[in-house]
Amino acid sequence: MHTPSRLVGLPELNGVRVIWFSDWYDGPVTGLAEYDGHEYWFVMVVNEGGETWDFEPRVYILHRLTPDQLAQEWDAHRDFAAARIPGCMHSPPCPSDSPDDREALATLWERWPSEREDEYQEADAIGWFSGTSAVT
Repeated sequence: MHTPSRLVGLPELNGVRVIWFSDWYDGPVTGLAEYDGHEYWFVMVVNEGGETWDFEPRVYILHRLTPDQLAQEWDAHRDFAAARIPGCMHSPPCPSDSPDDREALATLWERWPSEREDEYQEADAIGWFSGTSAVT
């Protein structure tokens, strides 16, 4: 996650469409979004002081990923969707039932390590958006 200081110098973006999320805590934390015909990784901004965990509405920064990184994330998303793990915010929606096979679920989580998402936070940022400026 980012702190508000990461917003400095970035433009506010309108018309961002959240496609799917990879992390959720009372709302999307990270995932894939579309802006101006391109897909980007989004990361939530949290309060620097720690008094509250997030802003209302939430604020996110969009990061540019390489074509290989995007393809890798779409592959992982499709596998998670096939296992009926929530995350889709696109149409048609993914199945929403819970997976039955705990071993298969553990294997999927091993394929989607958080270290990759940490790396994405360091990718070029193109701007920020708030939950109210996102198209759902």
